[in-house]
Amino acid sequence: MNILLWMSENRELLCICAGILINAAGLIYNICKLCRSGQGKNATAWLSILEAAREYEIEAEQFTDYTAAEKLQYVLSRLRSFTAEFGYDFDREALTARIESDIAFSKQVNATKDENLE
Repeated sequence: MNILLWMSENRELLCICAGILINAAGLIYNICKLCRSGQGKNATAWLSILEAAREYEIEAEQFTDYTAAEKLQYVLSRLRSFTAEFGYDFDREALTARIESDIAFSKQVNATKDENLE
């Protein structure tokens, strides 16, 4: 009977404790769900794709008979194979934008280097 009396006198405290327990359970569930979804792996995958893209860009630059569009298609086809092999998502638009920014940066560096040589 003392427990029932204590519970009736401390309803607010019991409600607060129940709320804390429910929120803690939800927090633990969300943390487990995040860990299982592999959100942290996406950044690692993106970095490995970009690293592979730079290697393929260097390979493509050695093809003197290819046009710029053909070199881009070569790099994208190699990246499509790379992403399929490792099970990564292939985002053509994002990769094309990234490759084009690499090319623009390379042209800017080469232009600066040529100016300094003169």
